[in-house]
Amino acid sequence: MKNQVVKYAVLYLSLMAVFFLFGVISCWLPDQSIKKHVSQIAPVMQEQGCYPQAIIMDTACRQDNFTEALILNQIYNVDRKHPIRSSMMLMSHVYESGYDMTNSLLRSTCQESGGWFKLYPRYWHGNSFLFRVLLIFASYPALQWMMFAVSSLLLVLFLCTYYGRAGIGKTLAFLLSWLLVYGFVSQFSIQFFPVLAIALVTSTLVVRHDSDLPYLSVLFFVVACLTCYFDLLTTPLLTFGWPLVVWVSLQDSATLRDRDHLSRMVGWGLLWVTGYALTFFTKWVLGSAFLEMNVLKDGFNQVFYRIGAEEFSRWDAVVQNIKMIPWIFVCIVFVVMMVLSVSHFRAKGWFKAVLLLVIGVMPYVWYLALSNHSFIHFWFTYRLQAITLAALFLSVLSLHRSDSLKR
Repeated sequence: MKNQVVKYAVLYLSLMAVFFLFGVISCWLPDQSIKKHVSQIAPVMQEQGCYPQAIIMDTACRQDNFTEALILNQIYNVDRKHPIRSSMMLMSHVYESGYDMTNSLLRSTCQESGGWFKLYPRYWHGNSFLFRVLLIFASYPALQWMMFAVSSLLLVLFLCTYYGRAGIGKTLAFLLSWLLVYGFVSQFSIQFFPVLAIALVTSTLVVRHDSDLPYLSVLFFVVACLTCYFDLLTTPLLTFGWPLVVWVSLQDSATLRDRDHLSRMVGWGLLWVTGYALTFFTKWVLGSAFLEMNVLKDGFNQVFYRIGAEEFSRWDAVVQNIKMIPWIFVCIVFVVMMVLSVSHFRAKGWFKAVLLLVIGVMPYVWYLALSNHSFIHFWFTYRLQAITLAALFLSVLSLHRSDSLKR
């Protein structure tokens, strides 16, 4: 037990050191080409507006140019002379109260006078640091295509790897779970891309190492830290829930009833929550240490705000997210899978089916816990239900006779 604590402590401190150094180096790099590339895209974003719709004209396909412009604003306004301080607070130049961030980005790149600097020190902003480096070499539209290409390749890699172990039915179940939450919209966004990439890489590693349980324990801890570093509270649970569904789907139902396996899964959940929360807390401590402000207080205030439900009920937050799913198509897929499973029914898969359904409830627990955030940002937090849909479809397939032929 003591050796395990030491191992995770060393791992945690190493990750925090890497996160810190990467942020500082990113803020220190020359920014002439960065400013040029941000200036080129600013008028385009301002013309599109804060929330344009992509591909399908529906709220569920809304893009978040507001946050995208905020990130680019932060990247543009980094002070290279003070890289440590800049990496701790990442400020954006704002010109209006109740502001339109796309307009502020344009005015900032035009170097208009006035306005004020908005500080955002409670996040690590790993996505800003990564794309600040990439903007040295490529324009923002080029990076959008790069994100789409990389995420598509990662999705194909996962599906091919998973197909080799799970077969066509389960592979299609995962693909449909992503399509039915319009996941393709998130493939073009600095804000959304990191969580998708981390979730897909993690899921692929779980397929390749599903029998190496100590490896998976370390993996879930590291993934939680990476998720906190790169994400702005979009759909972070996806990096745990989706890989966990993958792992359960590859196991035999009788094996899953073993107490050791059940305790392992609970342990993985605790490791993920610990890594995620500890990484957040560390940023607040470092921010308070390097900045002349109480980032710890700001962080805890935001936690209490995000978990609050003063103007609406927690159930309202759940309903808002549920309504974003095209349930008619979900029902069609579910009925088809039920018909196939009834004709080849295998009662021994009942425990796996129940366990998958329990995992599928996780997004709704998240919505209840972070009700304020989930209610306000329902139009992208609803994608957490990719976990639910994958779990639902796979629970039906686990009752199919072919499930016993997984290896």
